[in-house]
Amino acid sequence: MRVVAITGGVACGKSGFARRFLDLAEIGTAVRIDCDLVVREIYGEGSFGETLMAEAEATGHTIRGSGGELDRLKLRELVFDNSRFRGRIESLVHPLVYQRVSAQLNGLSDRVRMALIEVPLLYEVNFPLRRDFDLVVAASREEQRRRLLGDRGLEAQLAERILKAQMPLAEKIQRCDLLVWNDGSLEAFEAQITHLYKRCETIFT
Repeated sequence: MRVVAITGGVACGKSGFARRFLDLAEIGTAVRIDCDLVVREIYGEGSFGETLMAEAEATGHTIRGSGGELDRLKLRELVFDNSRFRGRIESLVHPLVYQRVSAQLNGLSDRVRMALIEVPLLYEVNFPLRRDFDLVVAASREEQRRRLLGDRGLEAQLAERILKAQMPLAEKIQRCDLLVWNDGSLEAFEAQITHLYKRCETIFT
């Protein structure tokens, strides 16, 4: 089985790439694992939510909702506004993410020939995933900002903090094995994916 780590910048189309690539593969021979989804699952667990709220309160902030539950919006804002808090949370959550991703990989059937693992912070946190290839999905900063403001409805200040918190895309591009540039239409993006699949099918299988 080949393991491909998919990374890149926010709002560049990592998930769209993985979904489209899997559509081209024979059913049952490829899987997609989304680290962001794993993080959300961990955040949704009561005990970890309490840990997050306690960590925030230790820094003089609150991410507790009116009902005592974790407020995801406040958490996101604090993560991108406070680098010390962000580093602390990453040190807590990323080992758990790695454990769960590894368990999923180890549990795959022998029929699976390719695993696409979406790891947004692959390089930022030196995520210790053993893989065969790194693939970066990238776009211009202007296009990232447009998608964050328009498609995702974020406020301009939060969008800018998110962009600044990430490793420059130029550095990720230098470190990757494969690059998909997603700065145009959906049709152009999907055409690149189809071309890559056809040209590299023997690599991924």
